[in-house]
Amino acid sequence: MALATLPFLASASTSVGAPIRGRHRARDLGIEIGRMRPGPLNAITDVPGVEVGHGTIIEGHGKLEIGKGPIRTGVTAIWPHRGIVEEFFCCGVDAPNGNGELSGMLTARRLGVLNSPICLTNTSSVGMVYDALLKLQPDDDLPSGTPVVGETWDGYLNDVTGRHVLDHDVAAALQNARSGPVAEGSVGGGTGMICYDYKGGVGTASRLIEVNGSRYAVGALVQANHGSRELLRVDGVPVGAVLANRTELRKTVEQKSTLMIIATDAPFLPHQLQRLARRATHGLAKTGSISDNASGDFTLAFSTGNRIPRRSFFRGSGYHLRSIDQFNIQSFLEAVSETVEEAIINALFMAEDMTGVDGYFVPAIPLNETLDVMRAHDRLRGADSE
Repeated sequence: MALATLPFLASASTSVGAPIRGRHRARDLGIEIGRMRPGPLNAITDVPGVEVGHGTIIEGHGKLEIGKGPIRTGVTAIWPHRGIVEEFFCCGVDAPNGNGELSGMLTARRLGVLNSPICLTNTSSVGMVYDALLKLQPDDDLPSGTPVVGETWDGYLNDVTGRHVLDHDVAAALQNARSGPVAEGSVGGGTGMICYDYKGGVGTASRLIEVNGSRYAVGALVQANHGSRELLRVDGVPVGAVLANRTELRKTVEQKSTLMIIATDAPFLPHQLQRLARRATHGLAKTGSISDNASGDFTLAFSTGNRIPRRSFFRGSGYHLRSIDQFNIQSFLEAVSETVEEAIINALFMAEDMTGVDGYFVPAIPLNETLDVMRAHDRLRGADSE
């Protein structure tokens, strides 16, 4: 097992006028999605207090032996804040297509609170991860919180039936979570994921918003495992259709899903966060996804702007919530769409080629060819576009 907690960040001086090497985030290559300003890290961790850690498991090669491998999977852990099991946050959820699982959705809809760290993993590991998160809940006279675990299917590359994500993997991802740059691509829960028939995985992005003299951040983290190559768009450019005409690519799987986590430090109430969660679908759609019939597409949005003491929540002793003015929400809706769109593209751009079970190979999206298409559509910006 390898723990991925360090960033794979590109230098902003990367030139797209000559062939590039390695993997790079979209913005470092002159692709500036949307019109809003990103945070310093352009990551969900631009929201103060939010931390992200990964547990990545890559073991074995060759023919599939259930329970042995090859293994290409992991878990991504998000701390809304380290004391989330004692001080809850308001949250909202949305599911444009529900062929999958995000535990805690009903609790979020009915109670409007997030009371657990968030973990993203593969389909068959939900139970193990749920059990590991349940152990974090206090053992006292109050009800336990509901662990939040999301999944997408990585069985094309990974021995998904073997259930290789264990308690210690979850504990390590939680323990090693940090507030700085976030590792992206084929790491954590995104290790074995596929996006638009290219290698997918984890991606993140953020935007900064000023309202009535106060500055807030909106961040997104996605586990991208969806779409068909022909539909892929990068900043509105039909990159997938162009690449499909140039190179044959083996079709992968129909179980195509994505998980989208939205965080903000702006104070919002649960019904407002549900509105934010729904706008994640707009960012997903702008990359080309239609939320396939077999997709499990889920969004959870939370705000760090209100802390609700656990005992006050369950024992009715009362607590206070605040919110920005309802008519100042517009820029936050736009920010959610932009961050999800860019996070998905970052997941694609940062992922690397991978060979998994039975020798199945999934290539990373070719960045030089992608930039050629973007340049032809005049969609590269800044000095790197020269």
